[in-house]
Amino acid sequence: MGKRYLMRLGKTPFEPYNGFDTLDRNTIGRNNGNLIFGNAAHKLFSTADAIVDANRYKINKSMAAKVNDEYDGFILPLANAFRPGFEAELTRTTEFIENLKIPFLMLSGGAQLPLDGNPASLKKIEPTVRRFAKAVLDKSSALTVRGELTAEYLTSLGFKDVIVVGCPSMTMNGRGHRVEQADELNPGSPIAYNVQTNNLFGGDLVADAEDNFDATYMPQDLATLEMMLWGTTPYSGHDERLPLSRSHSQFSGAKAQFHLDAPVWIKRMSEMSFSFGPRIHGNVAAILAGTPGLVLAHDGRTLELSRYHGVPTIDLTAEECPSTVAELYARADYTEFNRGHAERFDVLSDFIHDNGFTHIYDPGQEGALADYEHRVSSTDYPDPQASLWHDVPPEFVRMTSMLQSRYLALKKAQKAAKATSGAEPSESRLHEIESRLAKAEAALGETQSTVRSVRSTADRADRRVDKMMKVPLSLKKLFRRQSGQ
Repeated sequence: MGKRYLMRLGKTPFEPYNGFDTLDRNTIGRNNGNLIFGNAAHKLFSTADAIVDANRYKINKSMAAKVNDEYDGFILPLANAFRPGFEAELTRTTEFIENLKIPFLMLSGGAQLPLDGNPASLKKIEPTVRRFAKAVLDKSSALTVRGELTAEYLTSLGFKDVIVVGCPSMTMNGRGHRVEQADELNPGSPIAYNVQTNNLFGGDLVADAEDNFDATYMPQDLATLEMMLWGTTPYSGHDERLPLSRSHSQFSGAKAQFHLDAPVWIKRMSEMSFSFGPRIHGNVAAILAGTPGLVLAHDGRTLELSRYHGVPTIDLTAEECPSTVAELYARADYTEFNRGHAERFDVLSDFIHDNGFTHIYDPGQEGALADYEHRVSSTDYPDPQASLWHDVPPEFVRMTSMLQSRYLALKKAQKAAKATSGAEPSESRLHEIESRLAKAEAALGETQSTVRSVRSTADRADRRVDKMMKVPLSLKKLFRRQSGQ
């Protein structure tokens, strides 16, 4: 009988969701970059005798008993886990780990640090981080981290068993993966770019990409997905050259692509000649496709990961951001990445083996690897999400945006009511909230119906025009005279 593992994932790679379901269920953990390392981790442990399930990002102390009964191991892929905004989740995860009785593996984690590595901003969460680190070391041989800055941080807290393994996303194609790069990037070449929506820079670069290349914006944050679906306006007061409003050509032309599944994303990146931006996993998606990418590092979590894997990076605290894509491409040297990839893969592989697990690139797992890749190629994934508002009247965009905002406010109120004093809200309060939600949803349904009606009317008009174009000129003139035109 095979093994069954539970893994911290929003979904498995074999559960396609469209854009609306992705937004509603938040299967990407607010950032679709999580799909890249989550997919790689799922693949890594899907050996011939193992099935890997997703925990849907749900984790707490009360789940441990059930997980102990139903699973043979728990695997914890993490990203920038040591940060104030993640403290509550880290606490719940720690309590869960403390109650585990099955094999356990932490698969990398990072600290959210500035580029100089100063941990002053993490001082308040030190007790939480210490408790988490102790729980991990009680269950496994070491703390695995994304880079040297995080390793130094944990060492400063008194933990010595720390191993730098980078990001599990880089295991996606095994130990032999390479990136080959052409000498030049020709004007008009297809390229992808990403931006950091809460730390805006790179307006000159984006303008150059839009003017001189076949550029596609690849957004990653949940707020932009919501904008593309519902026409909301999450950003204001920004550089208009950046793709942060519905009026930007990437959205008005329905060119921007929000990727909902890692395999589709990586395949799309294989069609590109270059990728750049501050989003680490947006560029890792390119690298996994064999396409060169360059990271614009604005904090320690991206810098340490890029440095460890030999990914070309520009440290924006040490130099100004270049203004042209050609300058970036000239800096994208993959010599170190290619030279050290197999060695870095083996570091993580050894850690996995040291803790009693096997992986899909071990000898004897060739059949499992082929089966996994066939299953991926056979899965019917939805297309990347494009903006839905490029051909809709502005009044309907404003209406749906308003309704979506009200719907989210009601959901937030409902959640707050349930959390008040740890007690359930009164029956009358719940009834009131549910009634308001029902009205908002009904209004939203009417709006969607109206939009569909407008589109249908426009389509019929287009068909009439097409038909008229085929009518002899003499009949057209007669028709116009009769209709008073």
